[in-house]
Amino acid sequence: MGAPDIMAWHDFFVTIAQVGATLTGLLFIGLTISLNHMLQGSGYLNRAFTALFLQFETLVIGLWGLLPGQPMFMFGLELIVTGLVFLAGIRVFAHNFREDENSAVLGSKGPRMVRATLSYIATLFPVICGAFLIFNRAGALYWLMPAEIACLYLSIGNAWVFAVEIPRRQALKSDQ
Repeated sequence: MGAPDIMAWHDFFVTIAQVGATLTGLLFIGLTISLNHMLQGSGYLNRAFTALFLQFETLVIGLWGLLPGQPMFMFGLELIVTGLVFLAGIRVFAHNFREDENSAVLGSKGPRMVRATLSYIATLFPVICGAFLIFNRAGALYWLMPAEIACLYLSIGNAWVFAVEIPRRQALKSDQ
């Protein structure tokens, strides 16, 4: 079994690097629009940090994949470290900025569990991919696709909450 053909994945890595950079910018705009509302609930700060951090992870993974001539062992280590560092950052931030009654938009138990599960997929699947690359397992790079989809889902969903849903619900409250 040979090493994966990283060049066959070139367009994937270019795309996720571009998407990561672009969505980070859009998230900052959404956060700016809702900043006053977001500061009222620590859970919103947690979601914002997670969304931004996951897009940064997407960018970093894309850049690792574009490094020319690196051995698969090294790329595997980079993915393992990246996934674990981003998971640790997200968990530490979540511990310090917990969901509260002021972060009610999609703040019930079900949506929180979905967000947590997707965060674990987004950060731990690159770790699995990295381990499989180190051990030269076929199909290792395919573990990155669900991770990137989880990153996108969380980021786009949170961008919607920040830019549209929080201001809409605040406007409804003030109209009552």
